Order: sequence, then structure tokens, then C-alpha cells
Amino acid sequence: MVVQSRIETERFGQRYAASGEAAPRTVEFEALGSDYRATGYTTREQADDIGRLLELGPGSVLLDIGAGCGWPGLYLATTLGCSVISVDPIMEGCSAALDRIGSDDLGPRALALLGTGEQLPIRSGSIDGIVHADVMC
Repeated sequence: MVVQSRIETERFGQRYAASGEAAPRTVEFEALGSDYRATGYTTREQADDIGRLLELGPGSVLLDIGAGCGWPGLYLATTLGCSVISVDPIMEGCSAALDRIGSDDLGPRALALLGTGEQLPIRSGSIDGIVHADVMC
């Protein structure tokens, strides 16, 4: 079982909050090619490769564990037409993902959940691919 300390939770909450400011978003776009308030290192090219390797498209469902603000799962849903379930244990990350779901008009194809990758209420066989970009960092 993964136990996250209050200090870690606060630290990541602060990172997610700061990632929405202009300077970090500019750096993110220059370095990664994304503007999802990402706090990891996955580039747009790598995200595109993930989508191709998982053969994602309309009708498929992606589970993004440790999704934070939604990168790269929400991006893949937007560009490839798949559905995505974004899971992160930090409220600020989930809130940012929910904001992005609304702004990208993903509606019923995207869901942001507060939680970890353990004991998810997901039926066996209902997920077509899983991504956990930069979670182990």
C-alpha cells in the first residue's frame, strides 16, 4: 500500500497550483509542447507515441494513473477520440484536470477521480490501455 504523507500532498498541491501561472506554462510549452500544467517530463512526441502504441481511438478507454492535471491522458482523449479516466491523489491536480475537461469539451468521454492506482472501482476488461507518465519520478 502506498502511503502519502501530508507534507508530500501539500508539496504536490503547491506544484499543481503554481503550474497554472504564465511562466511555468510558457516553459512547459517550450520544453514539452503541451499546455496542460504538466509537472512531469513527457513530451508531446512521447505522448503521441503512447497513443499509437496503445492503438487508442474512438471507443477505447485509457486509464491515466497519477494523472495530475491531465497530461498526457486528456491530450490523448482530445487528439485520438478515446475516453479517459484520470486518477490522482492530489485534489489540486484533479481540479486542474476537471477544468481542462471542461475547456476541451471532453464531457462524457473524460473523468477525473481523486485516488491512487490501488483498488479502483473499474470492471475487469473495461480498460484498453494504461498510462502512468512520470509517476515513478
